Amino acid sequence: MNQFVRRFEPLAAICQAIADGDVKKATSIIDEQGPGGLEGISGDTLAESPVLMALSTGHPRLARRIIASGYKPSAWEAAGLDLAGELHALAAVDPDRLCLCNAEGWAPLHLACYAHAYRALVVLCEFATDPNVVACNSSLETPLHSAVRADDAEAVRILLEAGADPRFLDAAGRSPLQLAIELAAIGAGEMLMRRDD
Repeated sequence: MNQFVRRFEPLAAICQAIADGDVKKATSIIDEQGPGGLEGISGDTLAESPVLMALSTGHPRLARRIIASGYKPSAWEAAGLDLAGELHALAAVDPDRLCLCNAEGWAPLHLACYAHAYRALVVLCEFATDPNVVACNSSLETPLHSAVRADDAEAVRILLEAGADPRFLDAAGRSPLQLAIELAAIGAGEMLMRRDD
């Protein structure tokens, strides 16, 4: 087997363990690789992200453990883990990448909102990431919609200060405020209404 392909085998096994809900097995596979065992492997080269899988299944510690083993996070992974330094470095090299959607249709700003990743949000907004970037999936949500779904008033505030437009509608025709009312997202809704004062 090609040595290049062999390097990715542990990641496939980690992804499978996460998909199976076996965090203990995923952790064991990471430990078997030893310190720096995933060094040089980048989230930008993978079809399936073990970091995003871990985050989306409620295992941020596992996601951080993958990064600690030398894995280089993509912009989306860095946003989801609030790795502001990584995002800053990515922005210095390729700022346009920070506005792109991943395979699931989310831009880094969306993921930072879902993760309550305030430092990441600030860095993304600082580097002129469009605060109104629309998800490239069927939701057509802006980051403000994502912040409302997370009922995160601070993320709403950061986005509004960066120029996010609260009038943008999602695929269902809802503004962020309408979504806040529908979801009873009180904190985010109050921040949006305060903006209208």
